[in-house]
Amino acid sequence: MLLSMLSKGVVAEIHSISHPQEDMQRQLLALGFDPGETVQLMTRAPFGHALQVKVGATLVAIHSDDASHILLRD
Repeated sequence: MLLSMLSKGVVAEIHSISHPQEDMQRQLLALGFDPGETVQLMTRAPFGHALQVKVGATLVAIHSDDASHILLRD
């Protein structure tokens, strides 16, 4: 499942990140989106374009297009 498809309140573990833009890949890793880290969808903005995600103990806002490149474990 992709992070962009995660339901609100559900906790999942990051499996991998494969963003086609190398600079965004590095930025996601710098924000804590590391394989093995837990994520939880806190809120979804109207129209679903932005997500507020808890990564470990940190709250991060991420665009749903970028979240679609983060694969979660089943």
